Amino acid sequence: MTHIKHIPFKLDQCIYSSIAEKNKIDNLPGTDYDINIKPPQNELLKDNIILNLHRLFKYCINPIFAQFGNNLALTSVYRNKEVNKLLGGVENSQHIYGYATDMILTNGTPSSFLFNWCKTRIPQYHQLIWEYPERGDYHSNTIPFSWVHISYIEGNNEKINSVSSLNPKIHKYYEDENTFYLDNFTHRIIAANQSILE
Repeated sequence: MTHIKHIPFKLDQCIYSSIAEKNKIDNLPGTDYDINIKPPQNELLKDNIILNLHRLFKYCINPIFAQFGNNLALTSVYRNKEVNKLLGGVENSQHIYGYATDMILTNGTPSSFLFNWCKTRIPQYHQLIWEYPERGDYHSNTIPFSWVHISYIEGNNEKINSVSSLNPKIHKYYEDENTFYLDNFTHRIIAANQSILE
């Protein structure tokens, strides 16, 4: 079962992972840092990851929570490389640096609505992804379900808007001169269109 985290959060809630707990993995920030790797990967230092999480919440999550309150829940925030791999995340996932969170609305509101609200109301973010809309929206622990990924990277907030999907129809809908497709992602979309799921 997916562990749903509501906010306001404490750090231990941001790093909690049921997958990590099940597999007895230490998911604390900094566990991926290896002093023997040259050059050192300072972005994996505990203090840097925690700072990234603070920025993510300040500029993205807190404003979203101010709008949606306890209807907003986060399904994944920080995860180290081992947890990320078990969850099927890409190798260089933004989650391993504390840059990103995945989120849903628990009141049945479509993930497309959350995506579009963030796109128009959050001034700074690096990437916004409408994730697997073909799975449908969250309803009382239904699995699987669609979610929205948002990230914040200090000094690198391009506002990239994307959709990820295994459904070719969805990618075909967004195909135009402004978008491009790569590894089940179509990037530079204008908005999440709920009607393509009908």
